[in-house]
Amino acid sequence: MLSETRTFEDLVVVTAVARFTPAERTGLVVGDLVVSFGLHAPSIALDDREMLQSLKRTDWLTILRGGVMFRLSCSEGLHGFEFEAAAPVELIVVPTGLNWNHYWGGVQLNGSMTLIPNNISPLWTLFPPFLYLRFRQYQMLTATLLVLCVSFLAGGIVVLIIAYVATAILPWLAGPDLLREAAIKQGYLARGSYAIASHSLAASLEIETANAIREQRKINNQPKHTNAEI
Repeated sequence: MLSETRTFEDLVVVTAVARFTPAERTGLVVGDLVVSFGLHAPSIALDDREMLQSLKRTDWLTILRGGVMFRLSCSEGLHGFEFEAAAPVELIVVPTGLNWNHYWGGVQLNGSMTLIPNNISPLWTLFPPFLYLRFRQYQMLTATLLVLCVSFLAGGIVVLIIAYVATAILPWLAGPDLLREAAIKQGYLARGSYAIASHSLAASLEIETANAIREQRKINNQPKHTNAEI
């Protein structure tokens, strides 16, 4: 991955994201640093917030989350979030190049996140258990291991090989659709379309997102003190 180190002075930080809004479905979380709104600088959004409504479905937000830079599609719209000017950040590694990888994002109620690429390498389909483990498809992993174990016990190594080939063909034919459907059945709610410069950054972004969501929920669940109590 080609990259450069930069300092960003024109940023806004997301301070609130309302539940069940387009902004939440787009994938924004509290604490996100917005580097750009499509082709517009954050300072323009601060001065003219109505500008956000002019963003098209093909526009992307450029985001910094926990030091990871990525892009979010504006296709769901941006209603339902608040932001303010943010302090400059230094020494941020910025990926360069135009060929960013695209992902479907899903988040569980407990904050766990999965990012499923729109294009899966054929090498992954040669090892279905590792494929399901990497993308947190634990039900598919359990079912695959069960099929392989039963096949071996029932027919030995020959039947095991046949079963393994069959389990490898399934993700090869269905591809990302299989993983997305399995994720939804496992309780993941769709949360945005992502563009990430390198597959190696996807796991880091999953962790950063889960941490941000859980931290915000801790804050939201803290008891509110009234003036009388203080």
